[in-house]
Amino acid sequence: DLCMPSTLFGIGWEATQKQWVEEGAPKELLNNSRFETEYFQFDPICQLSFGKVYPEVDLGHGITMGGDFNGRGIVPPYEPRFISEDERTITFSGGAGRTVKTLKADIDAGWGGSMSMYLDHPVKDRATWNEHKKRLDPHTPERWPSDWDAYVQKMNSKSEPLSLPVGGFYGFPREWVGHDRMLYMFYDDPNLIEDMMEQLLYLETEIIKRVLKDIKVQQVTYFEDMCYKAGPLISPAMVRKFMMPRYKKITDLVHSYGVDIIY
Repeated sequence: DLCMPSTLFGIGWEATQKQWVEEGAPKELLNNSRFETEYFQFDPICQLSFGKVYPEVDLGHGITMGGDFNGRGIVPPYEPRFISEDERTITFSGGAGRTVKTLKADIDAGWGGSMSMYLDHPVKDRATWNEHKKRLDPHTPERWPSDWDAYVQKMNSKSEPLSLPVGGFYGFPREWVGHDRMLYMFYDDPNLIEDMMEQLLYLETEIIKRVLKDIKVQQVTYFEDMCYKAGPLISPAMVRKFMMPRYKKITDLVHSYGVDIIY
């Protein structure tokens, strides 16, 4: 599949699904998205991208994961590595370059009993951004299916509608930088924020143009993770200044290819 930021998360975390099965739901619910859709009586939809599939990496200490663990379009991914553990937790760095502390019980339950704690992120300043930016090149060959024509034919033969994920001008940089550092950065180094968003815009638009030229996509979905339980993390004024102009460029491009379902 294509390797770009993914926005379609499925129905419940794996640990939640296992709990449902223990409470009487059919076991076919596990790791079967088509059955999952039919069971909950949702309309089927096919998302073009679920991220690049890399070989699983065994870090020992009970951790086995793909090299793109939460990588979200980072090509190549960072090298996963084990860092430390105690009685209840394991700390490691995944394919996204973030240092993560998670409960051992969550790993045993299938990644998803609770939210992990993110201790560090790959982008800290201009120098680390310039290195990270190299992993966001839309023309990196490994980002694309090796046989593009076959992939196009496969996607265009689908009976269900096709969805393409885009966007995330706060949500994705937040994963590179971290919440706290990014919120300060809007004030301390807004030019760096602009540069990150421009690179993401370039990545997205180049992928959109190639995909929509060849594949019949019915809808486009934005990912944005910029709120908490009490409201947005940044002000409406910041959204209008930093994000809305880029949303408009993406939306205008998508409309130019005849796609009018955007959310």
